[in-house]
Amino acid sequence: MTKLLISVRNAAEAQIACDEGVDLIDIKEPSRGSLGAADIETIDAVIAQVAGRAPLSAAMGELLDASSLPASLAGRLRYAKFGLAGCGPIPDWTTLWQQAIDRLPQPITPVAVAYADSQAALAPDPWIVLSQARAFGCGAVLLDTFCKTQGSLVDYLALGELRRWIAATKRAGLLCVVAGGLRTSAIDGVLALAPDYIAVRGAACAGDRTGRLQPQRVRRLSALVRQSDRRSLASGLA
Repeated sequence: MTKLLISVRNAAEAQIACDEGVDLIDIKEPSRGSLGAADIETIDAVIAQVAGRAPLSAAMGELLDASSLPASLAGRLRYAKFGLAGCGPIPDWTTLWQQAIDRLPQPITPVAVAYADSQAALAPDPWIVLSQARAFGCGAVLLDTFCKTQGSLVDYLALGELRRWIAATKRAGLLCVVAGGLRTSAIDGVLALAPDYIAVRGAACAGDRTGRLQPQRVRRLSALVRQSDRRSLASGLA
């Protein structure tokens, strides 16, 4: 069963996500990049607004310039993630990544991030990231795009290749989260591949991903995800 993840940038947007029954709320600042980290004050405000109604995750920026989460967030966030842009040419990037994971307050679960446009991001190959994720204590893998102006995930990966990625992630015992500029026109095809989560920001906003979250768009996305699950269930029972 695929669930819906929506990224929010403030407490007001978090309230919209809660009102529309979003399954997982991700906190980020989209003006700061693909995994732009929100200020700690914003993270605290979102946590207070959500008040336990949905699990929360936080983007922490790219590993090479990411800051640490304070211990006060232990038990208040379920997931946290670093991007790996710029790490590809660094011989010991896996050591840096493991050290950052080890510094996360417990019991926050680390999420590995693989960029489909890894060459543009100077990031490690996605399959290498996946091969390391479980050993490094990650509970999920996010497949995303680094550059948000050069096409969506499905422009980099054909649906057949994306199906193979999702299957490999699940075989590794990891939650599979799929993102990357996905618009409504592409989401239905991705949902048919049954990732654990489909993650959206731009498709839920007015304008681009830096615009305001729109309740009616979140509502449509939520309905689309649930409709896909009902079709899958009906197919399995047939």
